[in-house]
Amino acid sequence: DGFTPLMIASCSGGGLETGNSEEEDDAPAVISDFIYQGASLHNQTDRTGETALHLAARYSRSDAAKRLLEASADANIQDNMGRTPLHAAVSADAQGVFQILIRNRATDLDARMHDGTTPLILAARLAVEGMLDDLINCHADVNAVDDLGKSALHWAAAVNNVEAAVVLLKNGANKDMQNNKEETPLFLAAREGSYETAKVLLDHFANRDITDHMDRLPRDIAQERMHHDIVRLLDEYNLVRSPPLHNGPLGAPTLSPPLCSPNSYIGNLKPAVQGKKARKPSTKGLGCNGKDAKDLKARRKKSQDGKGCLLDNSSVLSPVDSLESPHGYLSDVASPPLMTSP
Repeated sequence: DGFTPLMIASCSGGGLETGNSEEEDDAPAVISDFIYQGASLHNQTDRTGETALHLAARYSRSDAAKRLLEASADANIQDNMGRTPLHAAVSADAQGVFQILIRNRATDLDARMHDGTTPLILAARLAVEGMLDDLINCHADVNAVDDLGKSALHWAAAVNNVEAAVVLLKNGANKDMQNNKEETPLFLAAREGSYETAKVLLDHFANRDITDHMDRLPRDIAQERMHHDIVRLLDEYNLVRSPPLHNGPLGAPTLSPPLCSPNSYIGNLKPAVQGKKARKPSTKGLGCNGKDAKDLKARRKKSQDGKGCLLDNSSVLSPVDSLESPHGYLSDVASPPLMTSP
C-alpha cells in the first residue's frame, strides 16, 4: 500500500494512548530519527492517499502528530477523498490530535473534502463530543455547506444530534437555510423522525411553512413517513407558538385615553372648579377706572343673590359649554360696564 517507515512509526500503538507500551514510548524518538535522516513528510499511501500526519490522526497518536507538525508537515494536505488530518481526527474522535491541530495556526478549519464536507459538518454528522463546540470557538464557519447544500445544522437535524443543533443555533446558524432540494433543517428533522431536534428548531421559531422542491411542507413529509409524534408536534406549535411580536402595541390599553372624547375627559377632571378660579380674576380686571369701578362693585353687591348664583350654577352644570363658547361666557360679565354710561 506504499507505507513508508515514517508512516508505520506514526501509526504504531494501534490507536491507544495509554503510555504503557514500549512501542509507544519509542515511537516519538523513532519519528525524530526518520525526520533527521530526511524522510519525506508528505509521502502518501497508494490506496487512500494518506500521509504520516493522516495516520497519526486516524490512530490517535498525538505525540507523533506533534513531532510531525514541529517538522513542518502540511496540516492541510488531502487524501484521495479530500480529507485533511483534521477531518481524520474528527472521524476517529482523536481528541488529542484534534486539539493539537486546531491550535496550529496553519490548520484550515473550514477545509472541504471532495464532497464539500467541512470538519464542522463532519462533527455534527458523527456527534463527536466537544469537537463541534471547539471548532465554533475557533471561528469555524457555522453556515458552511457541502455540495448538497447542507449545513451542519441540516446534518444535526437529520441525525437527531440535539446538542449540536442547540450549539449551532446559539452561534448564529441559519435555522431556515435550504439545501439544493430546498429542504430546511426542520424538513429533514420531520423526514428522519428527529423529534427532539424538531422541537429545538420550533423553540427557536423555525419556519414551518417553507416547502421543498416538491412543494411539501415538513408536516406533509412527517405524515408520509408516518412520524405521527412529529405531526402532532407541528400541529401543537401551529396553534400555540404564535409570538405576538407585532400586534401587542396596537391593541394596548395604554393607547385608549387619547382616543376618549374631550367631553368625558374634562368631565372626569371636574373643570367646574377651574371655571370658578378663572372667573374671579376676569371680574376683578374689568372696569378698574375711578367711578366705574365703584359703580360696578355696588351693582355686584345688589345682584349677589341673583345673577352671581346663576353664573356659579351654570358653571357647574355645563363646564363644556363654557369652554366651547368663551364669548358667551364673558358677555354676562362684561355687560354691566356697558349699562353704566351716564
